[in-house]
Amino acid sequence: MKSKTKLLLTFLALLLSQQFFAQAKSVTGTIIDEGGVPLAGVTIIEKGTKNGTQSDFDGNYEIKVNDGAVLVFSFIGMLPQEVVVSSSKINITMKEDVTELESVVVTALGIKRKPDEITTASQVVKTDELNQAKATNAAVGLVGKVSGLQINTINNGVNPSTRIQLRGFRSITGNNEALIVINGVISTSGAFSELNPEIIESINVIKGSNGAALYGSQGSNGVIIVTTKKGNKEQNKFNIALNSSVTFEEVSMLPKLQNRFGQGYQGAQDFTENTSWGAELDGSLQPTGLEQTLMPYSFIKDNYKPFFNTGTTMLNSIAVSSGDENGYVNLSIGNQETSGIIPTDSFKKNNFYFGAGKSNHKWSLNGNVRYTTSHQNTAGGVEGSVYNSLTQVPVNVPVEAFSNPDNATHWTYWELNPYWRLKNERIDSKGQTIEGVGEIGYKINKNIDATYRASFRTTSFNGYEFFNGYEAQVVYWDTPSDYVSSYEVNNSNSRRIYSDFLLNFNYMLTNDVSFKANIGNNITNIESNRSSIKGNRLVVPGLYNITNITGNTIPEDFKSQQRGYAFFANVDLGYKDYLFLNLTARNDWTSVLNKNNNSFFYPSAGVSFIPTKAFDNFGGDILTYAKVSASIVKVGNAIIDPYDINDRFLSGDTAGFPYSVINSFVQDPSLTDFNLKPEDNISKEINLNLEFYRRRITFDVSYYTSKNTDQILQTSPSYASGANEATINVGETTSTGLELDLGLTPIKNDNLTWDIRFGYSAPKTTVDKVTEISVQAAVGDYLGTAGIAAIAGEQFPMIVGTGYQRDENGNVIIDASSGDPLKANNVKLGKTTPDYILGLSSSLTYKNFKLSGVFDYRTGHVFYAGIKDGLIQNGTDISTAQGGRQPFLFPNSVIETSPGVYAQNNSVTTSGGQDYYTGIYREIDENFVLDATAFKCREIALSYTFSKDFLSRIGISSFSVGINARNVFMILPKENRNYTDPEFSFTTGNNVGLSTGNQAPPTRTYGINFNLTF
Repeated sequence: MKSKTKLLLTFLALLLSQQFFAQAKSVTGTIIDEGGVPLAGVTIIEKGTKNGTQSDFDGNYEIKVNDGAVLVFSFIGMLPQEVVVSSSKINITMKEDVTELESVVVTALGIKRKPDEITTASQVVKTDELNQAKATNAAVGLVGKVSGLQINTINNGVNPSTRIQLRGFRSITGNNEALIVINGVISTSGAFSELNPEIIESINVIKGSNGAALYGSQGSNGVIIVTTKKGNKEQNKFNIALNSSVTFEEVSMLPKLQNRFGQGYQGAQDFTENTSWGAELDGSLQPTGLEQTLMPYSFIKDNYKPFFNTGTTMLNSIAVSSGDENGYVNLSIGNQETSGIIPTDSFKKNNFYFGAGKSNHKWSLNGNVRYTTSHQNTAGGVEGSVYNSLTQVPVNVPVEAFSNPDNATHWTYWELNPYWRLKNERIDSKGQTIEGVGEIGYKINKNIDATYRASFRTTSFNGYEFFNGYEAQVVYWDTPSDYVSSYEVNNSNSRRIYSDFLLNFNYMLTNDVSFKANIGNNITNIESNRSSIKGNRLVVPGLYNITNITGNTIPEDFKSQQRGYAFFANVDLGYKDYLFLNLTARNDWTSVLNKNNNSFFYPSAGVSFIPTKAFDNFGGDILTYAKVSASIVKVGNAIIDPYDINDRFLSGDTAGFPYSVINSFVQDPSLTDFNLKPEDNISKEINLNLEFYRRRITFDVSYYTSKNTDQILQTSPSYASGANEATINVGETTSTGLELDLGLTPIKNDNLTWDIRFGYSAPKTTVDKVTEISVQAAVGDYLGTAGIAAIAGEQFPMIVGTGYQRDENGNVIIDASSGDPLKANNVKLGKTTPDYILGLSSSLTYKNFKLSGVFDYRTGHVFYAGIKDGLIQNGTDISTAQGGRQPFLFPNSVIETSPGVYAQNNSVTTSGGQDYYTGIYREIDENFVLDATAFKCREIALSYTFSKDFLSRIGISSFSVGINARNVFMILPKENRNYTDPEFSFTTGNNVGLSTGNQAPPTRTYGINFNLTF
């Protein structure tokens, strides 16, 4: 009996031990990607339980499960995998989830987060979309591709300037442009434009103020995060990529001109004139120009278009890269050579980029260095403008007949020959930029790592400009013509040093709760120097040296330095992969404010919820994905320059100093409050992201609001203060906006894919308060009496200027004695930001062909067309010929019959003629403020990619050829008679919507490109 009992107990013990060992089985393995690189942080969960772990820095993991259990492996940007446990060793190779990778967001400081975790609106633009039409710089390539992002080309030229802005205006006088970050380091819009677009891997646009949480106040206007390409992961293989393109540029439109009256003055033909105020055109032969050549007195359409060239831009680059699971290397060289539409204008740029990285199980080291040189040489811009001279040609004069660069044989006595300006008025500038970034990382354990990143950027520019001057040998109308020669040399350089230190934490607090945190510090130091010296009257013509100047020279010498440092923290909590909380805090110290106000703290909080992951079968087969997120951010912003709060003194040269050995200085009459505080901004946003039918349809909605207080404004103090301008904290604004994005893929099969994306954005900024005693403040420089102002209760920016006096019904009030309209000062003439912007991008791929296009429509705003003002003065605008230049009855006008009482005007006519238009009409800015509505075809591109099977036989990895066009066409309102592109402005500041006649006309480009990889 005892033996049977022992046998039974032994049998039970074996059963229990088997059950115990089944429950305690340890499974280990290594997780890598398709390139063999170990993946750290992969989540491994036993399906149907809370039992889970994560892979360490080397991709290794260990988990205890039963035989037959199902392990689920998941990682950002990778396809999840499920494996049934059948052995104690399971190695996993994870494959990229292309769909998810397209929307993985690189947030501040290079931190990668899944879209689920992001609590603010963002959008990613990949390199293929960025470069499909071969823009000369990345900023231009982004136009029309991100809702809420406005990139305005300020002017055309061989090196165009751009303004980059997200979600409208927040600050009245401060910087409203988006922050540029390149490879995790704060940079500048200048560096962005210098960057070779071909080396960019992706651009991630963080639209809201959340970027300020980790990047500081500079990120309060949104952040554009640029990530450049790294080496390939194919071991023992070098990848060589060649990119080449040639683009042709031509004038796309010129102002429409009147065709009734020709060269002359006050109704009479005059061969010396630069205006078309002469007699009616009759086709007869008339003396034309200073040599009085007989030419037909007939209208010539676009008569100055022959002056322009067809510009060309050649872009060439080569990139060599290699790498393996432990490192990479990338070398890229790029070259741009541009010849402009204005003859002799040129721009050359060379880019050199080298990046490399190496890592092991504990350490990682990455770095890159970029060297850029540029050389720009252009005509005009010293004493005048080539384009302005061209617009002063009478409508009957063929410009090409006066191509001899001699003012003595010019078509007019009153303006310099634009062909003469090409040689005798030039600006030459050479620049170089050196930028370096180094990053070192250390893995403390599988949950904690540290990163130190440092960068430097140095720039230097040196240039000169000259104007040769001209004195007419023959004097007309007893008015001598003497243009004084001048020469100026200038130099500037800057140095920016930036560093970050981050301590990163990544834990699974429980099987359901994840914890990620970043604690860090950054330091910034910016130094700049600028000097110039200018003088008039060159002694020896053509000798451009400052010692060749007679009389006094005008020197300028400026140096500045500003420093800042900050501490910050970022915390991300996740629950079951469907609920996320983000918290940040940052404190900045800046040297531009006094020590009592130079420290400012700002926090943020955000939450996101994914119901499609929280609830089983939520949305069924229709709704694939849904996410709701919201955030609130408080930001401080110190927008003043170094030394603004200090007492500053200016040279006493206006009082005749220096005199002998005595010099004098006067106090700067522009003062800044010594106790100035940072501007304060509280932004809120709510977002909804939906995907239907496995991303065949996507719909994103964002609504945001921002309250901006303690705005820093320039005010006019009392005369008793002795100052003419005082900068203080006083203004308040409110910004709101709605953004909608709809993506459609109506066709998707092996041969044909059609992707369409619609975007809608409606930014709005309203001025709540200007000062305690004023409801209006001027912003920036005015063009005559027209300018931008901030007005309490109105949207910003607002054009103000002279307008027509009107009665309560809007009728124009006429001077009963002259018949001319009466003028009113400081009239609100319209806002310069659109009510909304509609964007459309489409991509159609058929087998190896791809056709893409980008369009947008903007409306509900106005702009000031300075070129129309010049055309009125010259008598070439269509308005000047209407009614035969005779007196006319002003439409919808009234006459004041007694104080405050008006009667319809049925008989009193205007003075008419040249004096009316060059006097009364030009004095009223309202005549030059036009509807800025525009529908634009931004770009169209067609490419063909050759079959890889065919190319592999000849040792080529890929080869594609494409044709492209940019600014293909533009549809404008009738009142904009092709004056100019309504996006053009004369500055990159907040004076948006003011254009002048000195800017080159709009252009379109078309070209061909080749891309070869082997």
